[in-house]
Amino acid sequence: MARQIKLACPRFGPYTEIINELGIALDCEFIETPLPTERTVEKGTRALMSELMCLPAKVTLGSMIEACELGATDLIMFDSCGLCRLKTYWILQQRALRKLGYHNATIHPIRLGWATIWDIRKIDPSLSIWKALRLFYRVIKQVVELDKRLWPEIQEESNLVKIGIIGEIYTVLEPTINMNLVEKIRKMDVLVHNSLPLSYFIFKPLYNYGLLKRNGVDRQAFIKAKKLAHRYFPKEIGGHGNESIIHTIYYALKKFDGIIHLLPFPCMPESTVAPIIDDVGHENNIPVLRVIFDTHTAEAGLDTRLEALIDILKRKKAAAYKIERNV
Repeated sequence: MARQIKLACPRFGPYTEIINELGIALDCEFIETPLPTERTVEKGTRALMSELMCLPAKVTLGSMIEACELGATDLIMFDSCGLCRLKTYWILQQRALRKLGYHNATIHPIRLGWATIWDIRKIDPSLSIWKALRLFYRVIKQVVELDKRLWPEIQEESNLVKIGIIGEIYTVLEPTINMNLVEKIRKMDVLVHNSLPLSYFIFKPLYNYGLLKRNGVDRQAFIKAKKLAHRYFPKEIGGHGNESIIHTIYYALKKFDGIIHLLPFPCMPESTVAPIIDDVGHENNIPVLRVIFDTHTAEAGLDTRLEALIDILKRKKAAAYKIERNV
């Protein structure tokens, strides 16, 4: 008799529904993971027994524990972050679940890209390669379409303040982690560009080699930024550290008004490249606001910092526009 699979996956911002649809399409019972709360983070932190693990590790493990409490037997965890330690978290999380008594719960690491097809089949070996391929294609198509709606192209000539978002991908994309930062600044009448939509992460080689057109990105400026970034940091740091440097330079080239750098404590790749990002901002006269998220980050403090940044940038832009008109 085949084992009954009750599948669950930690939430991943606006892409959660697409991931849920994938789970349902696998012909198994799918358990929707609750929205992360402070209690979720507390469960993950206690189970990992280390404050030195980054916030995404704590949140995803806490979500897994809550899914197991709802009866989940199989859990999906994200993989494919190069040298970033996030790709190893599923091993630690599996051990943590065993210690908590969830001996029948199995974590399936899912790599993003073509390897996704093979990893999906490991969840259910009876799944044909053709069905796995069709599911993969459907998910990818949905992700690309969603990114086009979430991150519309920004006009180069605009009187509105333009902000570029860089940093660690889970912190950038999961609103419960970044305290809904993107929506907060959009409500301040600001144009926002995200350097790390999920479609870019999946298709990065195709975008970088010009085989796919990236929505809202000037390819020539991006290529120039990539070459300049190599001069600043000629090494692969892992995670999304290199992308953070590249996009900081890109936003400077495209005359953005400011940059917000998001990272979880204590993210090794992003904290390593932070001085480089600061130098690029200083050399190009573009302000960089760094926001580090952990269990003790206060939302009121975040709101104050965002309001102060946007107010300064609006005043600066208005002054520049006034000078330009007088000239």
